[in-house]
Amino acid sequence: MMRIAALLALIALGVLIVTAAHLDGATATMFSLVGIPALAAALGLYIIHRWQMGAFRRESRASTG
Repeated sequence: MMRIAALLALIALGVLIVTAAHLDGATATMFSLVGIPALAAALGLYIIHRWQMGAFRRESRASTG
């Protein structure tokens, strides 16, 4: 799941770089239709994975030793 999230984030970053290099309506549309959904999916998968690993529990597992 983390590899898919990383791949989606790289796709979003690639679209962002293309958009920054060529500032026109076509790249803006591509960023809106491809980049933003890819980034949202990547963040969603990352949050789900971290939730399954127990990152959002109230109890801390770190030792205060």
